[in-house]
Amino acid sequence: MSAISSRLQHERKRANEAFQCVTDANNESYAEEYKSLVRKTPMRIKSSGLAATLAFMFSKKGKNEHDLLYSQLADWLRKLHLLRVHSEQNELVHQVIMLENGEYRVVTGEALAFVTWLRRFADGMIKKKENGVHDGDIVL
Repeated sequence: MSAISSRLQHERKRANEAFQCVTDANNESYAEEYKSLVRKTPMRIKSSGLAATLAFMFSKKGKNEHDLLYSQLADWLRKLHLLRVHSEQNELVHQVIMLENGEYRVVTGEALAFVTWLRRFADGMIKKKENGVHDGDIVL
């Protein structure tokens, strides 16, 4: 398989995973908050770095949209074997801050690419609620 074909295959896998993540989020009562968080996350990663962005999400533990995005990022990075599935300290943020510089850049690039797909799908799939109903829902 050529390098271009391999990259395209990886991009499709990333897009498919992001689509599934946003589909799951869209079924939650906090879908709009999730969309807002996902829209802000790429710029946070670019301006503050992945570790600081994850620390921010970790500090918001208990807020559903932060917990969901944090776990989606962790699951994706672990599926790619970029992070250890089991470690002494299994928190994503701890694993990221312990990475060597080269590994940190790779993980940051992958997290940014994944969140960019999440943002694209969230923009298209999660519609604003009016009176507690998503745009496009059937109301009886």
